[in-house]
Amino acid sequence: MLTVKLPNDNLPERKYALYVLLDLHLGLPYRIELHEVPNTIIQLENGRQLIFEDNFFSQFKKDYEYLLANNIPNILPVIKKGENPFIPENDLPIIYGQKTISISEERINCGIDIPASIFFMLTRWEENVLPDRDEHGRFPAYASLSFKSGFLQRPIVEEMSTMTWNMLLHLGYKGKGKQHTYQAIVSHDVDIPKLWRNFPKYIKKLGGDLLVRKNLKHFFFTLKSYPLTALHLQPDPYDTFNYLMYVSERHGMQSHFFFLNGGETKYDGNFNLESSFGKKLFNEIHERGHIIGFHPSYNTCTNEDLFGKELSSLQAISPQPIKCGRQHFLRFEVPGTWELWEKNGMEWESTLGYPEQAGFRCGTCRPFPVFNILTRQQMKLMEVPLIAMEVTFVKYKKNEPGEMLAEIESLINKVKKYGGKFVLLWHNSSFNDPDYLEYKIIYPLLLSEMTAA
Repeated sequence: MLTVKLPNDNLPERKYALYVLLDLHLGLPYRIELHEVPNTIIQLENGRQLIFEDNFFSQFKKDYEYLLANNIPNILPVIKKGENPFIPENDLPIIYGQKTISISEERINCGIDIPASIFFMLTRWEENVLPDRDEHGRFPAYASLSFKSGFLQRPIVEEMSTMTWNMLLHLGYKGKGKQHTYQAIVSHDVDIPKLWRNFPKYIKKLGGDLLVRKNLKHFFFTLKSYPLTALHLQPDPYDTFNYLMYVSERHGMQSHFFFLNGGETKYDGNFNLESSFGKKLFNEIHERGHIIGFHPSYNTCTNEDLFGKELSSLQAISPQPIKCGRQHFLRFEVPGTWELWEKNGMEWESTLGYPEQAGFRCGTCRPFPVFNILTRQQMKLMEVPLIAMEVTFVKYKKNEPGEMLAEIESLINKVKKYGGKFVLLWHNSSFNDPDYLEYKIIYPLLLSEMTAA
């Protein structure tokens, strides 16, 4: 068993970071002792030591004192493989700490403050202290340290945990580490299960396409789509559920359908899930072994009453327990939105990916227990980070299909390398919409890539 010697301040923040590093990522048994020491010392049974220099936690003597924007580094030093033989990639950006490393048979003194760096990425405290928000009140990718420093597309937390493992092996650790198994998760945010609900909706959309949006492509699509659907000559354009379940089943996967159930803004679907269509759909999803989850509406990210009301209503009509989901429009506040999911007994949520950029918003591709920076407590709720969604590439980045496929495949390979969970979001409505037609072939290709050995 490892002995972890910590400074006497007994900070829960430092303990949380070490729990993620040593327990969740490396799977190593350890005990904590408090000492009059300035740094984090991990001592092996053979007496050898790995020391992480404390370049963050010890600087703040008062609770929450670190929660200031000026405590986020601006320019990160980068250490190369030739300077540090333990890093798993060609280089490693250093969030907190410095390049220095002293290596001997008895001791490694590491200048990189790995616990503080892991804490920074997982808790998303930078999103709490920075004022940047987009038109929907979301923290934007461009404001994040990972985007500005060029490592948003890297699971840097896994890189740091692998580096730690390599240093422990050098010091003679003989135990076995945790073997992480790659897993693919496919999810679908169901904002609107059906496009065509009635004739007035059809007329309204025709007028909107022509007069408001001035989009002839959409106008002609709408013009012929509703009559064909009404005459049962084709399914509703958004009713792709049978196809989604079929493709998942063919690849040995479960689809996770996160249903929007309410809302009070123009961004919400306002579809009646208690309709005969909704009930039949829920039963089919359940009978075929797929997952029904929660997609809280636009204003729920800071509204406890609305969140609870929508969840209770969805649970009342679902044939299976609702335990997971994702916020609508990826609207999220740290840590308040996590608190809503925790208070309502949810097991995991998967909002934390950026709408305008794919990659690792939390710096990790593995699920992790949430830490509330305001209560200073680890929560039961698990975050399962979103890695990529189709809207990012079609609407925000405006990539060609080939570019989209190549970038997502690159991310899949990184998640496979570190035994993480690759979470893909593809909306049920993003197949027959005119803007998405040329991208629909990408979906089955991605599932094949996600599930390939």
